[in-house]
Amino acid sequence: MNFDFDAVIVGAGPVGSTIAFYLCSNGLNVAIFDKKKQIGYPLQCAGILSKHIFDTNELPDEVVLNVVRGAFLHTQNHILSVKKDESVAYVIDRIAYDEFLLNRAIENGAKFINQKVIEVHGENGITLLSNNQKVKSKVIIGCDGYNSLLSKSMGNSQNNFPASQMLVKIDDDSMKLFRNSGENVENYVDTYLLNDILPGFLWVIPLKDDYYRVGLFSNQDHKIQDDVLKNFLDNNFEYEIIEKYKGFIPIFDDKNKLVENRLLLIGDAASQVKPTSGGGLLIAFDACRMASKFVSEAIGNDDMGILRGYEKEFMKEYQKEFNYQFKVQKTLDLLSDEDLDYLFSKLRENDCERLISEYGDMDTQSRLVKEFIKRGLIFKIVPSFLFKKVIKIFGFR
Repeated sequence: MNFDFDAVIVGAGPVGSTIAFYLCSNGLNVAIFDKKKQIGYPLQCAGILSKHIFDTNELPDEVVLNVVRGAFLHTQNHILSVKKDESVAYVIDRIAYDEFLLNRAIENGAKFINQKVIEVHGENGITLLSNNQKVKSKVIIGCDGYNSLLSKSMGNSQNNFPASQMLVKIDDDSMKLFRNSGENVENYVDTYLLNDILPGFLWVIPLKDDYYRVGLFSNQDHKIQDDVLKNFLDNNFEYEIIEKYKGFIPIFDDKNKLVENRLLLIGDAASQVKPTSGGGLLIAFDACRMASKFVSEAIGNDDMGILRGYEKEFMKEYQKEFNYQFKVQKTLDLLSDEDLDYLFSKLRENDCERLISEYGDMDTQSRLVKEFIKRGLIFKIVPSFLFKKVIKIFGFR
């Protein structure tokens, strides 16, 4: 069979552009398809990356809007502060970052084609475009987001949390009052736990010049989320809404396939998203590194069975971490607002602000959970009437 390309990538977001860059660097002939005229728009991301971004991808200075050194964690009546001496995260211009990664892939040899993919056939590597063109490739890689066409074609379930976000201008004084702190308002993220939106949460992410991204994810629909955000802002700040965004956050399912025949999934298309925070870009970039190795080897040896190695390596690397995060999510979902207040009061009583500052990590949350378990703190901070349920969730004996 004659092929037009070694690899076709569906979706020119940051994940599609990154895997294209890797494959072109390995000498493969690559095409990227995307229906969007402007890559990265509309914004569907909180746009905050941990310091580990440099372990997985480039991050040019010109797309960084702010540097974060810690967080204020809120319930209705309590605040915990988590502070680091060094930078822990970067707030970025996601649209500019997406454009940077796509341009990097194109400069490295990828061919970008502005067409919608309407059908794929994994058995023979055919991609059908909206202009009726058929493209043949040895591998088809789905980086086409939460509602992935490729994932559907593989028979995967696709469960998602609705997510909403606003770009808001907030007065400095009202932000300091909200935190009950005089800390520099632009170097800290705020997260807010409310029973109504669990297992999700609400975030306030500082950009610059008094601008913030205020958003949440939950089981509620976008209309209810919009009301929740509006009420939150009304009750806490002097503010002005500049823009509104909405989207969906995939829920990881280890029963879903990442590989089938010539098809392979990465990123939101593969629900490669942290259960607790909904973030997934760094995980997806790491998955690009893994996948590029197996895709290149499979094409070089004309053996698509090699692609299975990617699925095995990803699950080995991330399944345990995701399972820990699901346990944390299930535990929080048990709590009322009064229970959350109790939890935070006990965290403060047991010097857990220091512990969270030392062991907390945006990407690998199991490290902190294991430290809480090792020190017996989990039983000191959880309301006593929930002990049996928590024991069952974590599998203690």
